[in-house]
Amino acid sequence: MSKSLRRFRIETVLESLATPVFVLNPARVLVFFNAGCEQLTGWSAHDVLGRECVFATSPDRASLEALTGALCPPPEVLRGEHHPVAKFFAHKETGQNAARMVHYFPLVTSNEVTSIIGVITEVPRPKPTADTSLITQVHAELAALRQELRMRSGLKSLIAKSLPMQRVVDQINAARRSMVAVAISGEPGTGKEQVARAIHYESEFAAKTFVPIDCERLPAREVRDAVARLVESDWNEMTPIAAMHPGCIYLRAVDHLPRDLQQRFVDFTHSERGAAFRQRARLIVSSNDSLQSRLDQDQISEEFFFLVSGLQIELPPLRQRLGELRLFAQLFVEECNRSRKQQVSGLAADVCPLLEAYNWPGNLDELRQVITDAHSACAPLTQVTAAHLPFRFRTGLDAQSLAPGPSQVFEPLSTLLERVEREQIEAALRQAGSNKAKAAKLLGITRHSLYRRMEVLGLEHQNDDASDSQ
Repeated sequence: MSKSLRRFRIETVLESLATPVFVLNPARVLVFFNAGCEQLTGWSAHDVLGRECVFATSPDRASLEALTGALCPPPEVLRGEHHPVAKFFAHKETGQNAARMVHYFPLVTSNEVTSIIGVITEVPRPKPTADTSLITQVHAELAALRQELRMRSGLKSLIAKSLPMQRVVDQINAARRSMVAVAISGEPGTGKEQVARAIHYESEFAAKTFVPIDCERLPAREVRDAVARLVESDWNEMTPIAAMHPGCIYLRAVDHLPRDLQQRFVDFTHSERGAAFRQRARLIVSSNDSLQSRLDQDQISEEFFFLVSGLQIELPPLRQRLGELRLFAQLFVEECNRSRKQQVSGLAADVCPLLEAYNWPGNLDELRQVITDAHSACAPLTQVTAAHLPFRFRTGLDAQSLAPGPSQVFEPLSTLLERVEREQIEAALRQAGSNKAKAAKLLGITRHSLYRRMEVLGLEHQNDDASDSQ
């Protein structure tokens, strides 16, 4: 019997089965998808054949990406291991979820996997069995959480399991239903721009452009030019395509925005043209510290503060979200899977305790880079182990564990700052002969700010009129 005839007969038998059966080649490409699979998923063989399957979750279970992700075997199967996995399938048309067990049977010839047969069977209720690996559980938990967030709030790009992040999700939902200006604060790497994009792309203005402006890294001239184009251009005249109009202006590191540009935003908002612009474009800003602290330090004006802080969202650092760290690590592993041929199932058991022991000064950005480097280093294995973590992470972890030096007696920070501020103001007043305007110039602040700080510190305003008029 010829090889082609034998293959035809096998496919005929599999096609006649009511049980959903599919076949992947060694490159994880779907080469067979029977009628049982079509009935379960709502997708036709024509839709899916030739599609590569990637070991990654998707927030939209009814999408083609979610289907191919659910059909993809764990990387261990590609090494010849039989591996049953609990999966969820959502029907393309109805969206109804179905819990199923997928059994993967790799066909091996000359110690090489030539194809993988997947058989989908019913299960009464998908529960992790005693022999289910930790990685499989985390993979399933990540998929379930992303789906829950999407169903509950429409958010596809966030992970929010902890109470602080649940509060952030509620604030995002409140923001995206209105055009209120939003101020996002948090340490570097906590995902401030991701939250800004979630607010915009889950709002009714998602079809318009998200325009990020980096007030810290861009030269001041470029920031001025960008702001001028945004607030002074007649967008209806420039292009009739609404999708090319700005729908959200995102000012990153807004405390670095020059004061004259802060005032330009304020003046533009109070104009008739600015009021119309604010009806079709939202303003979102971010800073590493709260805007209130920036206001107290006179880095932003009061008018600008009230313009941009209609809703304030504070993002917690990663060290306060350790319950979500495994999920983030799995998410970053799966992001790497999407862009690389090497498929990694997740982290070995010896990795997470090390990740949880680290302080993560760079927060999520640093974790993503560590996982990305470890993903590259673990080839050809299918799991990231402690040995694959990058050298800079391991040295950073070692540095954290060094014994502390001799103990130091600390003065309460608020008392220290108040004492230093009082000494500096008194010295400046003495040098300026009690002239408040000159003293403020010496201190590098406005006279209004000097009066406010003197009042807070209980310093007397003596001879104000006489001294300031000299």
